[in-house]
Amino acid sequence: MKALAIIIILAVIGFIAYTQFFAPLSEEENEVKQLEKRFNLSTRQYLGAERIAGGTGLDTTSDVEEAIRSMNKTRAELMRLQKRLEEESAIKRAEKLEAKIKEFYERNEIFWQ
Repeated sequence: MKALAIIIILAVIGFIAYTQFFAPLSEEENEVKQLEKRFNLSTRQYLGAERIAGGTGLDTTSDVEEAIRSMNKTRAELMRLQKRLEEESAIKRAEKLEAKIKEFYERNEIFWQ
């Protein structure tokens, strides 16, 4: 009986892991995921430039501006994409990304452009 319960628990965990990490994404979800990757790259670039400026005193204004430009472009593409999304999972993922972008802008005092 114990062995059966363990097998069932492992099967459920395996199914959840598969659906979360290995199941193929739809085209719409994939588009949102690409925007997420681009935004994450821009945030790393922004934070890196801020860190260098704070630690060394070097002028990294152009790096910061390029990161913000990339974030604004990602945000604009996300807004266009949201208008045509139909799948519920892609819509939720896009809303999550939009909230993440807004939070990052507010936390770093970046104004929406």
